[in-house]
Amino acid sequence: MEFHNLLQQQISRYLNSDYIENPNFKEFINAVNDCYIAYERDKDLTNQTFQEREKEYHQINQDLTNEYELKKKSIANLYDSIEALEDNFEDIKTDDDVEDLLFVSKYLSQQIQKRKETEKILVTTVELLKTLLANLRSGILVEDENRKILFTNKMFCDIFGMTAIPEQLEGLDCTNSAEQSKEMFINPESFVLRINAILSQKKIATNEILETKDKRFLERDYIPIYINNVYKGHLWKYIDVTERIKTQLLLEQSEERNRLIMNAALNAIITIDSKDKITFWNNQAEVIFGRKTEEVIGKTLNETIIPIQHKEGYVNGMKNYLNTGKGWILNKQIELSALNKDGKEFPIEISIIPIEQNGEVFFCSFIQDISQRKKALANIKYQEQKYRNIIANMNLGIIEVDNDEIIQYANQSFSEISGYALNEIIGKNPSEIFVFNENSETMKMKKELRNLGVSDIYQIPVKNKRGQLRWWAISGAPNYDDNGKLIGSIGIHLDITDQKQLEIDLEKEKEKAEEASKSKEAFLANMSHEIRTPLNAIIGFLRELSKQELTDLQKKYIENSSIASKHLLAIINNILDISKIEAGEMSLEQEDFSLKNSIKNIETVLEPRAKKKGIELIVNYDKKIAKVLKGDALRLEEILFNLVGNSLKFTEKGKIEMNCNLINDQKKYQKLCISISDTGIGMDKDFVETIFKKFSQEDKKVTRKYGGTGLGMAITKELVNLMNGEIKIESEKYKGTTISVFLNIEKGNYKKNKVTTISLDKKSIEGARILLVEDNDMNKMVAQNSLKYYNCSVTEAQNGAEALEILKTQNYDVILMDIQMPEMDGIEATKIIREDYKILTPIIALTANAFKTEIEKCKKAGMDDYITKPFDEVVLFETIAKYFNYKKNSEHKLHKPAETNLLYNLNSLHNLSRGNKEFVINIITVFINQTTQTIEKIDQAIKKIDYLEVSRLIHKIKPSVEGIGVFSIIDEIKLLEKIAHETQDKEQIESLFSNIKLVLEKVIIQLQKNELE
Repeated sequence: MEFHNLLQQQISRYLNSDYIENPNFKEFINAVNDCYIAYERDKDLTNQTFQEREKEYHQINQDLTNEYELKKKSIANLYDSIEALEDNFEDIKTDDDVEDLLFVSKYLSQQIQKRKETEKILVTTVELLKTLLANLRSGILVEDENRKILFTNKMFCDIFGMTAIPEQLEGLDCTNSAEQSKEMFINPESFVLRINAILSQKKIATNEILETKDKRFLERDYIPIYINNVYKGHLWKYIDVTERIKTQLLLEQSEERNRLIMNAALNAIITIDSKDKITFWNNQAEVIFGRKTEEVIGKTLNETIIPIQHKEGYVNGMKNYLNTGKGWILNKQIELSALNKDGKEFPIEISIIPIEQNGEVFFCSFIQDISQRKKALANIKYQEQKYRNIIANMNLGIIEVDNDEIIQYANQSFSEISGYALNEIIGKNPSEIFVFNENSETMKMKKELRNLGVSDIYQIPVKNKRGQLRWWAISGAPNYDDNGKLIGSIGIHLDITDQKQLEIDLEKEKEKAEEASKSKEAFLANMSHEIRTPLNAIIGFLRELSKQELTDLQKKYIENSSIASKHLLAIINNILDISKIEAGEMSLEQEDFSLKNSIKNIETVLEPRAKKKGIELIVNYDKKIAKVLKGDALRLEEILFNLVGNSLKFTEKGKIEMNCNLINDQKKYQKLCISISDTGIGMDKDFVETIFKKFSQEDKKVTRKYGGTGLGMAITKELVNLMNGEIKIESEKYKGTTISVFLNIEKGNYKKNKVTTISLDKKSIEGARILLVEDNDMNKMVAQNSLKYYNCSVTEAQNGAEALEILKTQNYDVILMDIQMPEMDGIEATKIIREDYKILTPIIALTANAFKTEIEKCKKAGMDDYITKPFDEVVLFETIAKYFNYKKNSEHKLHKPAETNLLYNLNSLHNLSRGNKEFVINIITVFINQTTQTIEKIDQAIKKIDYLEVSRLIHKIKPSVEGIGVFSIIDEIKLLEKIAHETQDKEQIESLFSNIKLVLEKVIIQLQKNELE
């Protein structure tokens, strides 16, 4: 149906086909359209009628006024006019007797009545239009040709923020309205200019968008009004389209976002319309197919990516879908082949989804290049086949068992190492077939571990089909399905019978090697004792002789003899140090010390030798070095004595310079460089590389001239390594040598630095009662003379048994105990003194064996300290003074005999207490409480199979056990700590702890009975 032009514009702009086809709404639109048409028709007819009637009335009035006599003529003319106007004139004038004026009057009355009816219809139509315009959801403003307001609606007032009602605005002049309203828009001046341009052009302008400062969007239409081609005004229409614009922007953003997502997708995304034309081609499609978007848009898939063998099938499939709505490849993920730009065919995985929108169908394809996946799958299949072959043919036996320990799978290798055919073991329990009864508990424990998700490796003796004893190494692991559910376990088996036999043989050889090592150690210890004992006497007698009044020649002989004996002692010490290092017995102390004092000691001892040779000894010490460091001061001094001593030995003239420099200062550590430079004979580069080897010397001439064993630098190197340091040598023949030692040393605590010097005042140990237990007459004489020199009271005992008899009746301040003696040695005697006699008197070992094991034996037996033979008189004095001063004011009494089989030894604790009994009781109480609680916790941890917690707890009480002197289980505690940390061997862990627990419970009972009651 054809609508009025103005109405058609509104319908096209605001209504879609659904509204137009709606029957109810269609009637309304038709009524509105009729009103538009009637209004136009009636308006033209009325105007035309009014114009004609106005002429007639003027003519009649003029005729009546001017000439009455022309009445008849006028009436006649009127009749003529009426006859001309009315086609049915004869029907109107039916009675010839009717007066002409009456007839005319009647006729005019009829015409006026008709006009009123027409005007009424016209007014009704106008009101209907006004009501329609007033209720439109658009702001309407109608102006005449002079821009006077003819009509406006409430919506227009609301849009422009006017408070007046529409009726109040009718007749107002709008000439300056643009200037008044411009400030509400984003671009005020543009708004005014555009209004003026539209009014000057007087042409329809529609769909113009204006943005206001309060973030609204208005759509404006301008419609000029022409009547009979004469401009009579115009209509403005404003619609608030803010929501539509925002929705449009969001839609555009969404479309852009979707486009970006599709372009960023890892799959190629291609869309085609129902005509097979490509409408979208994302970035990944460009990558996969090598074609740019502009190359493919508008083309068909047959022209671009479909191989020739699939072209016909593709075309038929497209036709079938368009005809039937069905397609066998739609909505599925299938594998096909495709072509790239170079015409190369490759495999793809594609999903095609049909989509219907606005009655049109298009297809969206998601494509992935699976070339690499195909290669990977092929490789996986190859690898799977390869490993299947490996598993089937490897020497490792593999079995899979379910949760009931029933064999589900076994490979051929397992069949071979077990001796059973596969059909003989599938469905059987391996423990029942192969495992000895005594190992059943072990297998149960392994099953518990698998249930907990724990894998481990263990060795177990088994029997094969022939009943032979074999050893298998088994790697067991839990087996899970794809959902993570435990379905059993997998075991990899290796027959290690031969290796086990080799291990047993090696263990025997190891025992032999250890015996050999012990024999070597015993030999060295014995040789040390045999050599040091007479050497002690030689040095001691020479020292005593030097105190006498001698002639110059005698003094010279004594001095030379002393030098020779000390040189011999140095050689013995070097040999023993190397032996200790090789045996791993060399350990370093970690005590606070002053490096400056150590350097001063070196300077004090060696400076006289330097002056004697006419060599200048220069010492430079960096003041930035910490005042107190932490380490082994004696070993560091030994290193420096070796290095400076070598420089003195090989330097005939010039100088020796020792520099101590700070290289790097950290919060807890300092990196130091101690360098010794000399102007001596130097070394060849070849010898520098071998100088740290044992017994390494440059040549025989040098050895004959300067002497030496070739062990000093080897020992120095080992000591530096023990300190985690580095030593470097720079030397040039006949020009000198520089040796640098780099050390990272921990900073010490100044308050803990016990750098005390005991004055060699005889009164320091004067009156000390000393029991000297020594079997060698010469050594007794040397010790007697030295101790009498300091006014000590000395009692001699020939051996340990004699010392015990003396101690039954007499008390002493210090006991000097030799180790190797006939009848009863020093170790055995000390144990009886501590454990049976309960005597706390300080016992100082006199030993010619400086090995770590010997020293540990001394301390373990209950000795407080040791002096190595041959002893230095100053060392003897200082050691005795240290213990004598502590015991000077305390009473030494004979303890009553107690339980003879005590499992603890409190000697170290009593020595630490310095006579404070309350301290000892507190320590014992803490030990009892802590040990009782820890035993309970370890029991719980073992039940939970938490062996790491067992290791942590046993490590926690280890120092306390050592402090209380429960030495019988120390080795077992260390072993339990290691095994619990590194293995899951439940049987061994429980066995070790059972023994430890038994001993500790007995110790607690003994401590409560003997020490706390």
